[in-house]
Amino acid sequence: MVNRLNRDQILIRALDLLDSSALDAKDRPNGTILTTALTIGWLQEGLDYFHKKFPFAATIATASLSIGEGVTTVAQPADLILDYRNGIILANDEGRLNRKSLSYVLARPIAQVGPPAVYALRGNVIHIWPKPSRGYSATLYYYQLPALLTAGSVPSFPDDSVLTDYVWLKGREWHKDAPPGAARLYAEGVVRSLQQSGLGPEAEDDEIPMDPSYAVKAGPADWMGS
Repeated sequence: MVNRLNRDQILIRALDLLDSSALDAKDRPNGTILTTALTIGWLQEGLDYFHKKFPFAATIATASLSIGEGVTTVAQPADLILDYRNGIILANDEGRLNRKSLSYVLARPIAQVGPPAVYALRGNVIHIWPKPSRGYSATLYYYQLPALLTAGSVPSFPDDSVLTDYVWLKGREWHKDAPPGAARLYAEGVVRSLQQSGLGPEAEDDEIPMDPSYAVKAGPADWMGS
């Protein structure tokens, strides 16, 4: 899910629409976008907002986690928007953790020791339960905040025109031709449209997922009782 235009091509289109000699003098006095251009910050701001509100449009990245013996919290990656559903995988095929609410994790016995089974997100911390009996290596799959754009960067986003229009509206706000917040209001409408479009959601399960913390595996004779 990418668009066609790079950063500077998007900004040039927006500046052409604005037709502002004052903004041209600040951002592209010689026809080339300056590194100090106001529009660079506006585009990055818009792109970050869209990714945070519509994270399925973002790149899914991975990060290595080191879970120490007896350690129940791990730092999140600095560019994490949202974890992929049940996105922590222990190394060596030792299992996949289920994401739970922090309330669920806090309700578990604090002293219980064993292989990590569930996790919860709070702020910039990942809570692990139960307390690991030894050290574990794991991989976290997560939706990543977009990197800072460079001149040739092509943003990961479904539509060039949306980003162009966002920068154009920020320029109109700067000129006082549009009310403050006009670009953000436009972005909110775009997010609603993206959510309804079906672009980017995770694939549906082809079977009913069973949570092992609630569903206990039964043997062939268990129906007879003890």
